[in-house]
Amino acid sequence: MPKYTGGEIISKYLIKEGVKYVIGIPGHGNLPLTDAFYRNKDKLQIIQPKTENAGIHLAVGYYRITGQPLCVFTSIGPGAMNTAIGLADAYVDSFPVLCITGTTHTHMRGKGVLQEIERRRDSDMLRVLEPIVKRSFHVDSVSQLPSIMQRAFNQMMTGRKGPTLIDLPIDVQASDAEIVIPEPMKRRSTGKILGDPIFIKKTTQILKEASRPVMLLGGGVVAAEAFKEVKELAEKIGAAVVVTMMAKSAFPNDHPLFAWSSGSKGTTVGLKMTSTADIILAIGCRFADETASSYKDGVSFSIPPTKLIQIDIDPHEIGKNYPVEVGIIGDAKACLQQIIDELGDYSKVFKSSDYFKEIQEEKQK
Repeated sequence: MPKYTGGEIISKYLIKEGVKYVIGIPGHGNLPLTDAFYRNKDKLQIIQPKTENAGIHLAVGYYRITGQPLCVFTSIGPGAMNTAIGLADAYVDSFPVLCITGTTHTHMRGKGVLQEIERRRDSDMLRVLEPIVKRSFHVDSVSQLPSIMQRAFNQMMTGRKGPTLIDLPIDVQASDAEIVIPEPMKRRSTGKILGDPIFIKKTTQILKEASRPVMLLGGGVVAAEAFKEVKELAEKIGAAVVVTMMAKSAFPNDHPLFAWSSGSKGTTVGLKMTSTADIILAIGCRFADETASSYKDGVSFSIPPTKLIQIDIDPHEIGKNYPVEVGIIGDAKACLQQIIDELGDYSKVFKSSDYFKEIQEEKQK
């Protein structure tokens, strides 16, 4: 069985995950890890940002373009703290980033070594960053790393995506052990969460009866790549399609059913459609204050009397800011396809409706 250092285990696992770049600033708290990355430079290129915060933003941008998460690594104390704004952004917007923070040698914790923050607690960056990561891990021995790397990627890439954090002592980075680098997909969930068939059926009945339906698209549509399903369903039920800031690319802007955006930075047509809808089908939308015009009734939304159907991968979001007629937990793409299948041959001739004409008239104002 081959023997690898902690840094080499991380490097080789990242390569197996298809990661091509690691982003970080070398420092005394991550030198063994940096050395391991450098030894694998033919497959794992190091990018050095101006600040650690910029490194997180770079990783998020890369994921948004490629769909491939990256690893950001930092040194002790200030280097780790500098990731906070970027991690918070990734956490709120649900983007995966693996952040590895170097920390004090295990046998030196609490001694106040260079850049350790230990007056209240021994070096504990996990506690500092806990509110803004999906999951955090502290490594006590090199033998834990294969499992922790798998779990970190599983947390990042399944369900509602988000950043994960590994706090990695210097001695664990440098220590070695006989290890087999695991295959990532051996412990990865590869399915999609389907909506409850009972509530899918109820949703289709409500949509069939709607006279002023609106589909409100959030970032969950983009994350699930549900573009085809959104377009197909909108055309089946003749719904106006309104997007949030996180879903600006989710629907063709030149489509006759597109009604732009709602909220405090919304458009006239978007606000009119969402505030006067009889049914809103919200997909992957958090109903943040920017979308809801600070929750002033009748500006963005009139819920109730508008009936809300909300689809989200995260049960935390269902009914959080507005009461729902139907709340469906599931993957946006999968749930929309279920609704389309349940509708079957049903299709509105929407272009001859008064509602469609109103959408076109509002778009000209």
